[in-house]
Amino acid sequence: MNRLVAAALTVICFASTPVFAGDNAGAFDKWLNSDAPECVPVSAIKSVSTVTDLTPEQFQFVRALYVAIPPVSQKLPPGDHAVMASSGGAVMVALVADGQACARFLAPGFIQTMLVQVGQGMIVGLGTPL
Repeated sequence: MNRLVAAALTVICFASTPVFAGDNAGAFDKWLNSDAPECVPVSAIKSVSTVTDLTPEQFQFVRALYVAIPPVSQKLPPGDHAVMASSGGAVMVALVADGQACARFLAPGFIQTMLVQVGQGMIVGLGTPL
């Protein structure tokens, strides 16, 4: 899993567009723009999307991604679990604490794929092609 995290961080750091914003935010735009409230009730997210709870391993993966996304966080984000919300073609991932999503970002396709792989317990050995 360390290789997956390292690969994700590398791609995010060198991506030309930030993961937080995007043209495909759709229903999530109001929670991802610069005027968005710091925390959003998960119930509000559920009102416009399909929300799936992520596994503890996926939670740790999402937490690591969130800390590394610019601007790089200097502290752990709030949350004791993570959810993935889907609406239209957009997918937003959020770290949740006390029913509030206070750390959110859009998940492009490659992040969604890695989240599935982490959820399936996929292990990649050195030199093993995916």
